[in-house]
Amino acid sequence: MKILGMTALAKATMLACALVSHVPLSASAFSEPFVNGKEAPKNSFGIRYSYSCMGLTWRHAFNQLNQFEAFIQPVSTDAVKEFNFYGGRFLHHFPQTEFPFTPYVFLGVGMATYQNNIPNPALKESNKSSKCLGYALGQGVETKISSNLSLTGDVAITRLNDEPDQMLGIIRLGMGMHYTLK
Repeated sequence: MKILGMTALAKATMLACALVSHVPLSASAFSEPFVNGKEAPKNSFGIRYSYSCMGLTWRHAFNQLNQFEAFIQPVSTDAVKEFNFYGGRFLHHFPQTEFPFTPYVFLGVGMATYQNNIPNPALKESNKSSKCLGYALGQGVETKISSNLSLTGDVAITRLNDEPDQMLGIIRLGMGMHYTLK
């Protein structure tokens, strides 16, 4: 099972590299220090919810297509099974003008903490806390609702190493709101 997880991670990394390397080399593919005579916005902050936890995010835009997002999601929304996630992800946008939203793909890594506060003895569950590393590969859309504010929604396949020889795989939905500093 561990070999399968590493194979999936290798394929996800190759897919992300292939998408980034096949972007047409145009003026928008490089860092643009100025837009309309003003310095282009680089950083944004926001809130994010995904798979029973929520928290804060920070994004840094390298250019119009590529961004890095770091997040800390320490607030669990399930009192019985506390799940928290901390990590980062690389986002690649596909800008277009036909629709009011911009699609993107992402590849992320991070650490999760998990604790079952009401264990079921019949299932041999314990209430001990566990930490695990994981990765996610997914896609989403972003739409601007004002010049500084945007909404995001995405879906990801997430894999977590919760045991040395075992992987936990989940499909995770996420959403967020970001405020861009100008």
